[in-house]
Amino acid sequence: MYSEKKLDSSSVKIGVVGCGIMAERHLNAYLKMDGVKVVAVCDINFELAKYIGGKYRAIPYQNYEDLIKDENINAIDVCVPTILHHNVVLNALENNKHVFCEKPLTNKLEYVEQIKEKIIESKKILMTGYLYNFHPSFKRLKLILKEKTIGDPYFAIFRIGGRGSRQIWKHKKDSGGGALLEMMVHMLDLASSYFYPFKEVQTIHYDTILKRRFIESKEIEANAEDCVYLRLRSEKDVEIICEADLITPSYMNYVEVHGDNGSFFGSILDYFPTMIYCKEPKGVYNQGVNLFPNPRVDLIQEELEHFTKVLQGLTEPTDFINKELQIFKIIEEIRRQAGIDVY
Repeated sequence: MYSEKKLDSSSVKIGVVGCGIMAERHLNAYLKMDGVKVVAVCDINFELAKYIGGKYRAIPYQNYEDLIKDENINAIDVCVPTILHHNVVLNALENNKHVFCEKPLTNKLEYVEQIKEKIIESKKILMTGYLYNFHPSFKRLKLILKEKTIGDPYFAIFRIGGRGSRQIWKHKKDSGGGALLEMMVHMLDLASSYFYPFKEVQTIHYDTILKRRFIESKEIEANAEDCVYLRLRSEKDVEIICEADLITPSYMNYVEVHGDNGSFFGSILDYFPTMIYCKEPKGVYNQGVNLFPNPRVDLIQEELEHFTKVLQGLTEPTDFINKELQIFKIIEEIRRQAGIDVY
């Protein structure tokens, strides 16, 4: 949004901070893009950084501050645990780098406010990795709401669930783990895209159900919440239920929206078709059930291509930072109601 100068079509040079599973997915996506090159990678585990650097022909760093100062890099991709995002993002902006950051942007509202100030000062682009926005089913929902295909909406459900137990930090409070930042942010981002602003926020349930986890061949005690239920009400009186958890054995995701002319059901899962039900026909949609198969989509590829095209001036930027502020104001209210202290 605030960038003063676009990069030319062959000059997007990326430095990736963090060399875990998500970083490799990003690196594989960049390999498929024209005019984009990963220059360097960084990880506190320097042996891992050297391995990943060799695999992707990138310079390895152990210290992210050294990577960010590399003058051959003009954009930083942040793939480290949430608790570290704030410092890495601020450092990148202070060094006049554009930033793509895996969700969530950080773990506190005050940090989002600090980052916004730095974006305005540096005039750089920042994008957070809310990849669900790029799925065809949820793009379709935005269009049918705009065209009032299902009429005026009055009720919606946003559901996401996963098993967790992949990384220890995601189940620890002091490292920014938990279902709120790991999962619920996706649903808050989608709900905000369709129904913001909200006049009511109510935390219905906020708890740790599975307090013992087996991760990396050892048993650990989980103290971050793994189940959150939330009720929102929009200024246009749409009642919204959001549910996120880290206890569902198999990944689950769907969105339902109900209006006075019908319903929408969609998911990023390709074995769930998108369904639009219309009481009365509207536009290209027939009366009754309209089904559309969901293709497999590489959402990481989609979002990173969007980011690089924004940098190149090929796509209009979105006001990502103010949307983050919207989301984190809701998160702070959820925490306040649940009596949660933030580290």
